[in-house]
Amino acid sequence: MQPDHSRTGQGAGAGLLFIACGAVGLWFGRGLAVGDVQQMGPGFAPLLISAALVVLGAAALVRSLLRGSPAIEAVSARAVLGIVAALGVFAASIATLGLAVAAVLTVFVACLIEPKLRWRESLGLAAGASAVAIALFVWVLRIPFQVWPV
Repeated sequence: MQPDHSRTGQGAGAGLLFIACGAVGLWFGRGLAVGDVQQMGPGFAPLLISAALVVLGAAALVRSLLRGSPAIEAVSARAVLGIVAALGVFAASIATLGLAVAAVLTVFVACLIEPKLRWRESLGLAAGASAVAIALFVWVLRIPFQVWPV
C-alpha cells in the first residue's frame, strides 16, 4: 500500500521548519559583524548557515507544493521523551564524566526509544559516536573539552 501524498505533507513541514530555523538564526545573528571571506567575522558562519537553511527550506516547500509528499505521521511521545532524556543526560554528565562517557550514555539513552533494542548495535554506535565526538571536537576543532571523568 502506498502512503498518502499531500501538498502539506512531510516536505512542506520540513521546508517550513528549515525556513523557521534559518529565520531565527538570521534574527539572532543580525548584530554580528560578518566580515568577508578573507577576514571572517563572528557573524559569517551563522549568516551563511542560516541563509542556506532558508533557501533549502524554500526549495523543499516549493517542491512539496508542486509534487506532494508523504503525509506527516503522528509523533510518538516515547520518541520525544527519549530524545529530551538523552539531551538531558548529556547536559548533566558532560562536565563531570567527560565527553567520552557523556556521548556513550547519550547514545544508550537514545537507543532505549526503540522497543526492539539490539545491545550489540547500540554498543557499536555508542563507541563510534564517542570516538567521532572526541576526534572532531577535541582534535580537529581543538575545543578544550574534558574527555574523561575527573
